[in-house]
Amino acid sequence: MTLALVPVNKSQRPPDPDATVLAYWLLYCRAPGRATAPGETVDLGEIGSAPEKDFERLTPYSIARRAK
Repeated sequence: MTLALVPVNKSQRPPDPDATVLAYWLLYCRAPGRATAPGETVDLGEIGSAPEKDFERLTPYSIARRAK
């Protein structure tokens, strides 16, 4: 028995710039940050302090397990 691979034509919507701007705005609104002065640039990558790593993996593809 042989199987033939047939390409699947998925219909894709064109990119929606308004949805992209809305997504960035929502990310901006929920980002923890410091108060900024008018006209000061805002670093959207600011996350504050990150929690300590409490898991380990045997390989990059293995399941993460809590460190004891």
